[in-house]
Amino acid sequence: MYGLLQRYVLYELLRVFLLSLVVITTILVMVGLIAEASQQGFGPDQILKVLPLLVPGTLPYTVPATTLFAVAVVYGRLSHDNEVTAIKAAGIPISKILWPAWHIALLLSAGVFLLYQDYIPAMHHRLRAATWGDLEELIYTILKRDLCFHRPEVNYSIWVKEVQGRRLIRATFKKRDASGRDEIIAQAREAEIKVDLDEGVVKVLMRHGQMSRDFGATYISIDDEEVIPVPIPPIGAARRIRARELTRAQLYAQIEKVGQQLAQLRDQIAKLAAQQPQGERAQLEQQLEYKNRDYYELVTEAAVRPALAVSTFFYVLVGCPVGIWFHRRDYLSAFVTCFLPIVLTYYPLMMLAINLGKEGRVDPTLTVWLGNGTLGAAGAIMLYLLQRR
Repeated sequence: MYGLLQRYVLYELLRVFLLSLVVITTILVMVGLIAEASQQGFGPDQILKVLPLLVPGTLPYTVPATTLFAVAVVYGRLSHDNEVTAIKAAGIPISKILWPAWHIALLLSAGVFLLYQDYIPAMHHRLRAATWGDLEELIYTILKRDLCFHRPEVNYSIWVKEVQGRRLIRATFKKRDASGRDEIIAQAREAEIKVDLDEGVVKVLMRHGQMSRDFGATYISIDDEEVIPVPIPPIGAARRIRARELTRAQLYAQIEKVGQQLAQLRDQIAKLAAQQPQGERAQLEQQLEYKNRDYYELVTEAAVRPALAVSTFFYVLVGCPVGIWFHRRDYLSAFVTCFLPIVLTYYPLMMLAINLGKEGRVDPTLTVWLGNGTLGAAGAIMLYLLQRR
Protein backbone atom coordinates (compact mmCIF):
# COMPACT_ATOMS: atom_id res chain seq x y z
CA MET A 1 0.00 0.00 0.00
CA TYR A 2 2.92 2.34 0.74
CA GLY A 3 4.97 2.88 -2.39
CA LEU A 4 7.87 5.25 -2.93
CA LEU A 5 5.58 8.27 -3.24
CA GLN A 6 3.72 7.55 0.00
CA ARG A 7 6.94 6.89 1.90
CA TYR A 8 8.35 10.20 0.69
CA VAL A 9 5.27 12.11 1.87
CA LEU A 10 5.24 10.17 5.15
CA TYR A 11 8.89 11.02 5.83
CA GLU A 12 8.30 14.73 5.15
CA LEU A 13 5.23 14.80 7.40
CA LEU A 14 7.00 13.06 10.29
CA ARG A 15 10.07 15.28 9.98
CA VAL A 16 8.06 18.52 10.12
CA PHE A 17 5.66 17.17 12.76
CA LEU A 18 8.33 16.08 15.25
CA LEU A 19 10.31 19.28 14.92
CA SER A 20 7.29 21.56 15.19
CA LEU A 21 5.83 19.54 18.11
CA VAL A 22 8.93 20.24 20.17
CA VAL A 23 8.94 23.93 19.21
CA ILE A 24 5.21 24.59 19.72
CA THR A 25 5.08 22.67 23.01
CA THR A 26 8.13 24.51 24.31
CA ILE A 27 6.71 27.90 23.36
CA LEU A 28 3.31 27.11 24.90
CA VAL A 29 4.81 25.89 28.16
CA MET A 30 7.56 28.48 28.54
CA VAL A 31 5.61 31.56 27.47
CA GLY A 32 2.19 30.69 28.83
CA LEU A 33 2.26 28.26 31.71
CA ILE A 34 5.66 29.09 33.12
CA ALA A 35 4.90 32.82 32.99
CA GLU A 36 1.72 32.21 34.95
CA ALA A 37 3.56 30.04 37.46
CA SER A 38 6.14 32.79 37.96
CA GLN A 39 3.39 35.32 38.64
CA GLN A 40 2.02 32.97 41.29
CA GLY A 41 5.40 32.93 43.00
CA PHE A 42 7.08 29.72 41.81
CA GLY A 43 10.86 29.76 42.02
CA PRO A 44 13.22 28.18 39.44
CA ASP A 45 13.43 24.92 41.40
CA GLN A 46 9.66 24.62 41.61
CA ILE A 47 9.24 25.43 37.92
CA LEU A 48 11.70 22.70 36.95
CA LYS A 49 9.91 20.28 39.26
CA VAL A 50 6.45 20.86 37.75
CA LEU A 51 7.62 21.23 34.14
CA PRO A 52 7.36 17.49 33.29
CA LEU A 53 3.87 17.51 34.78
CA LEU A 54 2.74 20.45 32.64
CA VAL A 55 3.69 19.02 29.24
CA PRO A 56 1.23 16.05 29.04
CA GLY A 57 -1.74 18.33 29.65
CA THR A 58 -0.84 20.40 26.56
CA LEU A 59 -0.81 17.41 24.17
CA PRO A 60 -4.56 17.46 23.35
CA TYR A 61 -4.01 21.00 22.05
CA THR A 62 -0.47 20.92 20.66
CA VAL A 63 -0.80 17.64 18.74
CA PRO A 64 -3.73 18.80 16.52
CA ALA A 65 -2.10 22.20 15.88
CA THR A 66 1.28 20.61 15.14
CA THR A 67 -0.22 18.02 12.80
CA LEU A 68 -2.09 20.77 10.97
CA PHE A 69 1.14 22.74 10.65
CA ALA A 70 2.97 19.71 9.22
CA VAL A 71 0.16 19.01 6.73
CA ALA A 72 -0.05 22.65 5.60
CA VAL A 73 3.71 22.91 5.11
CA VAL A 74 4.23 19.60 3.30
CA TYR A 75 1.22 19.70 0.98
CA GLY A 76 1.60 23.42 0.40
CA ARG A 77 5.19 22.86 -0.74
CA LEU A 78 4.18 19.90 -2.94
CA SER A 79 1.54 22.04 -4.62
CA HIS A 80 3.84 25.06 -4.96
CA ASP A 81 6.52 22.94 -6.65
CA ASN A 82 3.88 21.53 -9.07
CA GLU A 83 4.44 18.02 -7.74
CA VAL A 84 0.70 17.60 -7.17
CA THR A 85 0.07 18.59 -10.80
CA ALA A 86 2.64 16.04 -11.96
CA ILE A 87 1.04 13.32 -9.81
CA LYS A 88 -2.39 13.99 -11.28
CA ALA A 89 -0.97 14.18 -14.79
CA ALA A 90 0.53 10.70 -14.25
CA GLY A 91 -2.96 9.38 -13.56
CA ILE A 92 -2.36 8.83 -9.83
CA PRO A 93 -5.39 9.66 -7.67
CA ILE A 94 -4.79 12.60 -5.34
CA SER A 95 -5.91 10.45 -2.42
CA LYS A 96 -2.71 8.41 -2.76
CA ILE A 97 -0.61 11.24 -1.36
CA LEU A 98 -3.21 12.00 1.33
CA TRP A 99 -3.10 8.52 2.88
CA PRO A 100 0.03 9.19 4.98
CA ALA A 101 -1.54 12.28 6.55
CA TRP A 102 -4.79 10.45 7.32
CA HIS A 103 -2.96 7.49 8.83
CA ILE A 104 -0.73 9.70 10.98
CA ALA A 105 -3.79 11.65 12.16
CA LEU A 106 -5.63 8.45 13.11
CA LEU A 107 -2.61 7.09 15.02
CA LEU A 108 -2.10 10.39 16.85
CA SER A 109 -5.80 10.61 17.71
CA ALA A 110 -5.69 7.08 19.11
CA GLY A 111 -2.53 7.91 21.05
CA VAL A 112 -3.99 11.06 22.65
CA PHE A 113 -7.19 9.14 23.44
CA LEU A 114 -5.20 6.46 25.27
CA LEU A 115 -3.19 9.07 27.16
CA TYR A 116 -6.46 10.72 28.18
CA GLN A 117 -7.62 7.52 29.88
CA ASP A 118 -5.16 7.56 32.76
CA TYR A 119 -1.86 9.33 32.06
CA ILE A 120 -2.96 12.93 31.43
CA PRO A 121 -5.47 12.99 34.35
CA ALA A 122 -2.80 11.47 36.61
CA MET A 123 -0.36 14.21 35.59
CA HIS A 124 -3.00 16.87 36.33
CA HIS A 125 -3.50 15.35 39.77
CA ARG A 126 0.23 15.13 40.48
CA LEU A 127 0.67 18.75 39.38
CA ARG A 128 -2.01 20.02 41.73
CA ALA A 129 -0.80 17.76 44.55
CA ALA A 130 2.77 19.00 44.02
CA THR A 131 1.55 22.59 44.26
CA TRP A 132 -0.14 21.88 47.58
CA GLY A 133 2.78 19.82 48.81
CA ASP A 134 5.11 22.78 48.16
CA LEU A 135 2.72 25.42 49.49
CA GLU A 136 5.01 26.24 52.38
CA GLU A 137 7.92 26.63 49.97
CA LEU A 138 5.71 28.75 47.71
CA ILE A 139 4.98 31.24 50.51
CA TYR A 140 8.67 31.45 51.35
CA THR A 141 9.48 32.04 47.68
CA ILE A 142 7.03 34.96 47.54
CA LEU A 143 8.50 36.45 50.74
CA LYS A 144 12.06 36.10 49.44
CA ARG A 145 11.12 37.75 46.17
CA ASP A 146 8.83 40.56 47.37
CA LEU A 147 9.65 40.73 51.11
CA CYS A 148 5.91 40.65 51.66
CA PHE A 149 2.90 38.40 51.21
CA HIS A 150 -0.16 40.49 50.43
CA ARG A 151 -3.14 39.30 48.42
CA PRO A 152 -6.54 41.04 48.13
CA GLU A 153 -8.40 37.73 48.48
CA VAL A 154 -6.56 36.85 51.72
CA ASN A 155 -7.48 38.54 55.01
CA TYR A 156 -3.92 38.72 56.31
CA SER A 157 -0.52 39.94 55.16
CA ILE A 158 3.12 39.43 56.13
CA TRP A 159 6.08 41.80 55.75
CA VAL A 160 9.70 40.90 56.43
CA LYS A 161 13.01 42.71 56.34
CA GLU A 162 14.95 39.63 55.32
CA VAL A 163 14.55 35.88 54.79
CA GLN A 164 17.37 33.66 56.06
CA GLY A 165 16.60 30.04 55.23
CA ARG A 166 13.39 29.32 57.14
CA ARG A 167 13.75 32.34 59.42
CA LEU A 168 11.80 35.53 58.76
CA ILE A 169 13.77 38.48 60.16
CA ARG A 170 11.86 41.49 61.56
CA ALA A 171 8.49 40.07 60.57
CA THR A 172 5.22 42.00 60.76
CA PHE A 173 1.93 40.15 60.59
CA LYS A 174 -1.52 41.75 60.15
CA LYS A 175 -4.90 40.06 60.15
CA ARG A 176 -7.96 41.97 58.89
CA ASP A 177 -11.61 41.53 59.76
CA ALA A 178 -14.49 41.44 57.27
CA SER A 179 -14.57 45.26 57.02
CA GLY A 180 -10.83 45.49 56.28
CA ARG A 181 -9.70 46.78 59.69
CA ASP A 182 -6.53 45.37 61.30
CA GLU A 183 -7.85 43.01 63.97
CA ILE A 184 -4.43 41.58 64.90
CA ILE A 185 -1.02 43.22 64.46
CA ALA A 186 2.08 41.28 65.50
CA GLN A 187 5.76 42.21 65.20
CA ALA A 188 8.67 39.94 66.02
CA ARG A 189 12.40 39.87 65.63
CA GLU A 190 12.09 36.40 64.15
CA ALA A 191 9.27 34.26 62.78
CA GLU A 192 8.67 31.01 60.94
CA ILE A 193 5.86 29.60 58.81
CA LYS A 194 4.55 26.03 58.93
CA VAL A 195 1.76 24.72 56.69
CA ASP A 196 -0.55 22.15 58.28
CA LEU A 197 -2.62 20.59 55.52
CA ASP A 198 -4.46 18.28 57.94
CA GLU A 199 -5.84 21.23 59.90
CA GLY A 200 -6.06 23.44 56.80
CA VAL A 201 -4.12 26.32 58.36
CA VAL A 202 -0.85 28.20 58.05
CA LYS A 203 0.82 28.51 61.46
CA VAL A 204 2.86 31.70 61.91
CA LEU A 205 5.36 31.26 64.76
CA MET A 206 6.35 34.66 66.17
CA ARG A 207 9.36 34.94 68.53
CA HIS A 208 10.48 37.91 70.68
CA GLY A 209 8.10 40.70 69.87
CA GLN A 210 4.69 42.10 70.67
CA MET A 211 1.13 41.65 69.45
CA SER A 212 -2.08 43.66 69.69
CA ARG A 213 -5.48 42.03 69.45
CA ASP A 214 -9.07 43.25 69.22
CA PHE A 215 -8.16 46.39 67.25
CA GLY A 216 -5.53 47.48 69.78
CA ALA A 217 -7.57 46.81 72.92
CA THR A 218 -5.26 43.98 74.11
CA TYR A 219 -1.43 43.97 74.03
CA ILE A 220 0.66 40.84 74.47
CA SER A 221 4.41 40.66 74.86
CA ILE A 222 5.95 37.75 72.98
CA ASP A 223 8.99 36.62 74.97
CA ASP A 224 9.25 33.02 73.82
CA GLU A 225 6.90 31.99 71.01
CA GLU A 226 3.35 32.74 69.90
CA VAL A 227 1.53 30.73 67.21
CA ILE A 228 -1.03 32.50 65.04
CA PRO A 229 -3.11 30.04 62.97
CA VAL A 230 -4.67 31.43 59.76
CA PRO A 231 -6.55 29.73 56.90
CA ILE A 232 -4.54 28.42 53.99
CA PRO A 233 -4.43 31.13 51.28
CA PRO A 234 -6.31 30.45 48.02
CA ILE A 235 -3.17 30.22 45.88
CA GLY A 236 -2.03 27.27 43.87
CA ALA A 237 -4.44 24.42 43.25
CA ALA A 238 -7.72 23.80 45.01
CA ARG A 239 -7.72 20.83 47.33
CA ARG A 240 -10.94 19.46 45.87
CA ILE A 241 -10.13 16.88 43.22
CA ARG A 242 -11.57 18.13 39.95
CA ALA A 243 -13.01 16.14 37.08
CA ARG A 244 -9.93 16.64 34.89
CA GLU A 245 -7.78 14.88 37.54
CA LEU A 246 -9.82 11.67 37.47
CA THR A 247 -8.82 8.69 35.37
CA ARG A 248 -11.41 7.16 33.08
CA ALA A 249 -12.43 4.51 35.61
CA GLN A 250 -12.58 7.05 38.44
CA LEU A 251 -14.54 9.50 36.30
CA TYR A 252 -17.29 7.05 35.40
CA ALA A 253 -17.40 5.70 38.96
CA GLN A 254 -17.85 9.25 40.22
CA ILE A 255 -20.58 9.92 37.63
CA GLU A 256 -22.48 6.84 38.88
CA LYS A 257 -21.97 7.84 42.52
CA VAL A 258 -23.17 11.43 42.04
CA GLY A 259 -26.08 10.18 39.93
CA GLN A 260 -27.22 7.97 42.81
CA GLN A 261 -26.89 10.87 45.25
CA LEU A 262 -29.00 13.03 42.95
CA ALA A 263 -31.71 10.37 42.81
CA GLN A 264 -31.76 10.11 46.62
CA LEU A 265 -32.02 13.89 47.01
CA ARG A 266 -34.90 14.07 44.52
CA ASP A 267 -36.74 11.33 46.42
CA GLN A 268 -36.25 13.16 49.72
CA ILE A 269 -37.50 16.44 48.24
CA ALA A 270 -40.54 14.68 46.77
CA LYS A 271 -41.40 13.18 50.16
CA LEU A 272 -40.99 16.50 51.94
CA ALA A 273 -43.16 18.30 49.38
CA ALA A 274 -46.30 16.82 50.92
CA GLN A 275 -45.25 17.63 54.50
CA GLN A 276 -44.31 21.24 53.65
CA PRO A 277 -41.27 21.72 55.97
CA GLN A 278 -39.90 24.66 54.02
CA GLY A 279 -36.55 25.02 55.81
CA GLU A 280 -35.44 21.42 55.40
CA ARG A 281 -36.66 21.24 51.82
CA ALA A 282 -34.83 24.45 50.90
CA GLN A 283 -31.63 22.98 52.30
CA LEU A 284 -32.07 19.79 50.27
CA GLU A 285 -32.80 21.79 47.13
CA GLN A 286 -29.57 23.70 47.64
CA GLN A 287 -27.67 20.42 47.99
CA LEU A 288 -29.40 19.20 44.83
CA GLU A 289 -28.21 22.27 42.96
CA TYR A 290 -24.60 21.69 44.03
CA LYS A 291 -24.74 18.00 43.14
CA ASN A 292 -26.25 18.83 39.75
CA ARG A 293 -23.34 21.16 39.12
CA ASP A 294 -20.84 18.42 40.00
CA TYR A 295 -22.70 15.89 37.86
CA TYR A 296 -22.78 18.15 34.79
CA GLU A 297 -19.08 18.89 35.16
CA LEU A 298 -18.23 15.18 35.34
CA VAL A 299 -20.42 14.27 32.35
CA THR A 300 -18.98 17.14 30.31
CA GLU A 301 -15.42 16.08 31.11
CA ALA A 302 -16.19 12.50 30.06
CA ALA A 303 -17.61 13.74 26.74
CA VAL A 304 -14.85 16.28 26.01
CA ARG A 305 -11.92 13.87 26.26
CA PRO A 306 -12.66 11.69 23.19
CA ALA A 307 -13.81 14.74 21.19
CA LEU A 308 -10.53 16.57 21.82
CA ALA A 309 -8.48 13.42 21.27
CA VAL A 310 -9.79 12.72 17.75
CA SER A 311 -9.79 16.39 16.69
CA THR A 312 -6.40 15.78 15.04
CA PHE A 313 -8.04 13.72 12.30
CA PHE A 314 -10.61 16.43 11.53
CA TYR A 315 -7.88 19.09 11.49
CA VAL A 316 -6.08 17.06 8.83
CA LEU A 317 -9.24 16.61 6.75
CA VAL A 318 -9.37 20.39 6.37
CA GLY A 319 -5.62 21.01 6.27
CA CYS A 320 -4.83 18.74 3.31
CA PRO A 321 -7.06 20.38 0.65
CA VAL A 322 -6.47 23.91 1.97
CA GLY A 323 -2.70 23.40 1.85
CA ILE A 324 -2.88 22.12 -1.73
CA TRP A 325 -5.23 24.87 -2.94
CA PHE A 326 -3.23 27.76 -1.54
CA HIS A 327 0.07 26.19 -2.65
CA ARG A 328 2.21 28.27 -0.29
CA ARG A 329 5.83 27.29 0.21
CA ASP A 330 6.61 29.45 3.24
CA TYR A 331 5.74 27.92 6.59
CA LEU A 332 3.95 30.82 8.27
CA SER A 333 1.40 31.64 5.58
CA ALA A 334 0.62 27.97 4.97
CA PHE A 335 -0.11 27.38 8.63
CA VAL A 336 -2.08 30.61 9.18
CA THR A 337 -4.18 29.94 6.08
CA CYS A 338 -5.30 26.62 7.56
CA PHE A 339 -5.36 27.48 11.25
CA LEU A 340 -7.36 30.72 11.24
CA PRO A 341 -10.62 29.21 9.88
CA ILE A 342 -10.33 26.40 12.45
CA VAL A 343 -9.73 28.84 15.32
CA LEU A 344 -12.80 30.82 14.29
CA THR A 345 -15.06 27.74 14.07
CA TYR A 346 -13.82 24.76 16.08
CA TYR A 347 -12.81 26.38 19.37
CA PRO A 348 -15.88 28.66 19.74
CA LEU A 349 -18.16 25.67 19.13
CA MET A 350 -16.18 23.53 21.60
CA MET A 351 -16.17 26.20 24.32
CA LEU A 352 -19.88 26.85 23.83
CA ALA A 353 -20.64 23.14 24.18
CA ILE A 354 -18.46 22.84 27.31
CA ASN A 355 -20.01 25.87 29.03
CA LEU A 356 -23.58 24.87 28.21
CA GLY A 357 -22.84 21.28 29.23
CA LYS A 358 -21.47 22.32 32.62
CA GLU A 359 -24.58 24.43 33.18
CA GLY A 360 -26.80 21.47 32.30
CA ARG A 361 -28.52 23.25 29.42
CA VAL A 362 -27.50 20.73 26.73
CA ASP A 363 -26.36 17.13 26.53
CA PRO A 364 -22.55 17.42 26.16
CA THR A 365 -22.27 13.87 24.81
CA LEU A 366 -23.46 15.17 21.44
CA THR A 367 -22.78 18.91 21.47
CA VAL A 368 -19.00 18.62 22.08
CA TRP A 369 -18.79 16.96 18.66
CA LEU A 370 -20.21 19.99 16.84
CA GLY A 371 -16.73 21.35 16.17
CA ASN A 372 -15.44 18.03 14.84
CA GLY A 373 -18.59 17.55 12.79
CA THR A 374 -18.23 21.00 11.22
CA LEU A 375 -14.59 20.38 10.32
CA GLY A 376 -15.41 16.91 9.02
CA ALA A 377 -18.18 18.20 6.76
CA ALA A 378 -16.02 21.05 5.45
CA GLY A 379 -13.09 18.68 4.88
CA ALA A 380 -15.23 16.15 3.02
CA ILE A 381 -16.63 18.84 0.71
CA MET A 382 -13.19 20.26 -0.03
CA LEU A 383 -11.72 16.81 -0.69
CA TYR A 384 -14.56 16.09 -3.13
CA LEU A 385 -13.98 19.36 -4.94
CA LEU A 386 -10.21 18.76 -4.96
CA GLN A 387 -10.60 15.39 -6.66
CA ARG A 388 -13.03 16.85 -9.18
CA ARG A 389 -10.67 19.64 -10.26
